[in-house]
Amino acid sequence: MLTEDDVDDIVIKAAGNGRHDAAAIRFEELAGQSRLHGEEINRASLLVDAGGQHGLAGDWDAAIRCYREAIADGGAQTIDPRVWLHDALLRRGELAEAATLLKQLRAARSQDPDFYAAVAESLEAQGLLADAHTWFTMGYHRCENADVPEFLLDLLLVGRRRVRASLGYPLDDLDEFAEDYLAAAGD
Repeated sequence: MLTEDDVDDIVIKAAGNGRHDAAAIRFEELAGQSRLHGEEINRASLLVDAGGQHGLAGDWDAAIRCYREAIADGGAQTIDPRVWLHDALLRRGELAEAATLLKQLRAARSQDPDFYAAVAESLEAQGLLADAHTWFTMGYHRCENADVPEFLLDLLLVGRRRVRASLGYPLDDLDEFAEDYLAAAGD
């Protein structure tokens, strides 16, 4: 059975040698070998990993294909693969489809701070700062009473503060929490 360590080895090797295309191909090959799949690593997770490597190689069409296959597979994931599809669509310039998918992601009402951070950071990377602000803020409010580690909420607020600074917004109470977290983390 494949483990997280096996996946990490492929990712680390690609990061070292820059052969993200080869890593993507390897992940797709492994996705097709169900006898190697278990609870920890499954076809969908391997397709998401393949999509990530295709993206790092600049092949957004292949990344989108892998993410769509992961979604269709429906296997358990750490983060909903639609988040990664949304990012790839934005990077590919498929803005109408990305906007439709963003509405679906919002309607999912996840209580996972990483879900919101990933969407917000993707929007931020594309210069969609007002949308990124919305997602950081929404993520904080939807997750603040969830059973999640406090630092994940703090990281949402740090991202929100960063975007608000870029937008020229004045400090508010949530920004103060972010500033306090950063000050404590710096100690």
